[in-house]
Amino acid sequence: MGVSLQQFLLATCTHAAFTLAAQPQILADTNRDGVINDLDINNKQAWTDQRGAIFIPNIGDIHQRCSAIDANGQPLGNRELSMCNDASGDTLLVPEYAAPVRTSPLSNLSADAMGRIYTRPESALDRVRIFWNQYGYENAYNSSWRLTDPQFLFNATSIGQGLELAVDATELVTGSTSWDGRVSIVYEITDANVTRSDSVALQQAPVLFHHHLQGVETVLTMDSDDTTSSQARFVQSMQNTLERIPGGLPLRKLEAVGEPWAQDFMEPGYVSMPGPDRPISIRVLVRSAQSTRVAGRKVFEELRGPGVGGHQLGPGSGFGHEEINSGGNIETIPPYTSRSGKHWAQGRIITAKHFGKYPAQSMIDFMVAQEAQSPLILEAGWLAVGHVDEFVQFLPSDNHLGFTIAVGDAMLGLEVLQRAQYDGHGSTIVNSFDGDMTPYPNAIFLDPETRNTTIDNLLSDDDFIQTNKYGQRYVQQNLDLLLQEIPLDEAEVLRVPALWRDVTYPWPLTLDGLPPRLHRTIPGERQLAAYMPAAVNGLVLGSDYISAKPWGPLINGQDPFEKAIRDVYGRVNMTVHFVDDYMSHHVQGGEVHCGTNSLRDTSVPWWNT
Repeated sequence: MGVSLQQFLLATCTHAAFTLAAQPQILADTNRDGVINDLDINNKQAWTDQRGAIFIPNIGDIHQRCSAIDANGQPLGNRELSMCNDASGDTLLVPEYAAPVRTSPLSNLSADAMGRIYTRPESALDRVRIFWNQYGYENAYNSSWRLTDPQFLFNATSIGQGLELAVDATELVTGSTSWDGRVSIVYEITDANVTRSDSVALQQAPVLFHHHLQGVETVLTMDSDDTTSSQARFVQSMQNTLERIPGGLPLRKLEAVGEPWAQDFMEPGYVSMPGPDRPISIRVLVRSAQSTRVAGRKVFEELRGPGVGGHQLGPGSGFGHEEINSGGNIETIPPYTSRSGKHWAQGRIITAKHFGKYPAQSMIDFMVAQEAQSPLILEAGWLAVGHVDEFVQFLPSDNHLGFTIAVGDAMLGLEVLQRAQYDGHGSTIVNSFDGDMTPYPNAIFLDPETRNTTIDNLLSDDDFIQTNKYGQRYVQQNLDLLLQEIPLDEAEVLRVPALWRDVTYPWPLTLDGLPPRLHRTIPGERQLAAYMPAAVNGLVLGSDYISAKPWGPLINGQDPFEKAIRDVYGRVNMTVHFVDDYMSHHVQGGEVHCGTNSLRDTSVPWWNT
């Protein structure tokens, strides 16, 4: 049972009077219980997975002082936009997001004794801030927290009383610099020409991307500035659905910016450290590696705020607006231990390459630099858009892992049609969408002819069958790779009915010097898109699931695809809610998951796992 900090510091001071009067001692929350006391003394100078203090980047915007425009009213550039946050100055604006550090009181010091605090290695100097609570008070109008510097000297009175310090970081660990997040804080005292020192090790918390076992707090989508648009109808349908879900969930509508893809311009994550009562966390929204994507500015212009920070990836890769770098191409496997014995305590990121083309190196470096969720690379070059969320997802499940894998299965989709044909419904139109199909500029995958296509037509179309076999082959290859990594029996994998169509097209090679958004495929390969709204590309909300309405054939007033989809998700006790995204998202190449995002629980004590 640990003593209180006051008792401990008093005992330390008393003991010092009888032994080595000026032996400094500096402590942090080394045992990660949220407080500093005698339990933090031992093994404090080396940081390990099991022991060592943690601090976080203080990159929110508590007073929402960060502007998106300059003094002339012009939009800030990407780097300028991202540089402002609560740690971008010399003031500790949010002390609760700074890790506590303390020095023990000392007696028998001479009046000339001096002390200083500094960091090692040198790369930490401008990335780690150390504040001293000079007067011991804090209120809404005044702060006694003073920024220190290696040349800042503490006098004998301050040293004797013990120093109350607070530590935060000014930026994230990215992999693009020499900064790896590890720091030693050195406390040095000089008295009577004798210098003694002590140190304590800390490490900056990694940015962790969310997985589907974490509870949802808010759902995001893009608003529409046209109340009669398909996007406006989608937003209203999402609102109604979220209100019907037990307990309800808030829907935050982001200002319209000419695209509906709330999933794709950022990837939500978080950083956290131990607190006295619960984890202390800051939400971190990582902007996609798409420098010209205007929606990405929403991270800073609209979402950055109290307890919410943004991150702009560095230059050198991620230029333009290439789909391979969208957030829909980033998902996270929930925590597991791999077949090789590697424990992924916070889960593992998946992303996909497009045959010989890989996602932006800046994003890959960022993921690897966190040292927690290094990505597993799948293959999505067989898709026109090419995101992992188009064909795979992870769902809560009552099994030894706590989750299972779901994939879009074209063979199952064909079986649904074949069963309907066998039952005498071959002349039924496959696409039952009954809304307006008026084309618009971004509806590049709109095909009104599907309204005239029957089940018999599709099943007799050899190219359609071969296209779906082609897609199935790649889905299975990706699944095989996942199952080589995750200790899950293939019989437990959920197969969600899906259908593909070939949309291979010679996309423009460049546009005004920018990399093309969609790339041409390589010789001998195809590019596919969902034939009907894809159920697997949906939003996981605990035991509730929001799926695109498939608009399959109506047989006796019922859509057999809807029944099949409900049955599949029902195997893991999930309730399916269908939302129409046909004209808002499907004809642009995405579905419900692409058009939404989720802010999930950040109170995760990752250091305990």
